[in-house]
Amino acid sequence: MNYLSDSPTYPVFHIYNRANDRQTLFTSDRHYRFFLAKVVSNFKDAAHLLGYSIMPNHFHLLVTPKDPVDPDLLYSDKIMPRLPTPALSEAVRRTLMGFTKAYNRELGLTGSRFQQRTKSKHHYNPFHRGLRYVHYNAVEAQLVDHPGEWGYCSFNEYTDLITGDDRICNVELGRMLLQAGMLH
Repeated sequence: MNYLSDSPTYPVFHIYNRANDRQTLFTSDRHYRFFLAKVVSNFKDAAHLLGYSIMPNHFHLLVTPKDPVDPDLLYSDKIMPRLPTPALSEAVRRTLMGFTKAYNRELGLTGSRFQQRTKSKHHYNPFHRGLRYVHYNAVEAQLVDHPGEWGYCSFNEYTDLITGDDRICNVELGRMLLQAGMLH
């Protein structure tokens, strides 16, 4: 079954984690870019990436899984007891471990860089609310005045300042969800 084409809805999940002890983890453009490359390579078979923001000490991802989701995990404001699909769990594990190994090797460190449990919530409010939250994270943290100034979020993909192969989000699906959310 092709989950997306056969399903009338696209469940969106907000996945997030932060550095241990809220330490600054992404300290250079190279760190941000390497983490995003890990997200792209590890999530490509598990989910459509709809939005992201990588902050100095945490990250936010908005995704819709490519595999069916247990209905018991939907429509709750609570943090989910597990990630929505096994494929997403594996994508998160590979992303965090891959980044941590390279980061530790570069800086001569050992141990985990991220909190043990990556959190996720089913985002069943209109999609634009979640996307706005993710895009404006750097503004709220007073890192920039406008989300388009933050080079580590998907805002510029949605405004077409980043196009074609340089996009890492499924902007077409995101725009469809935005339009559907505006009609409700």
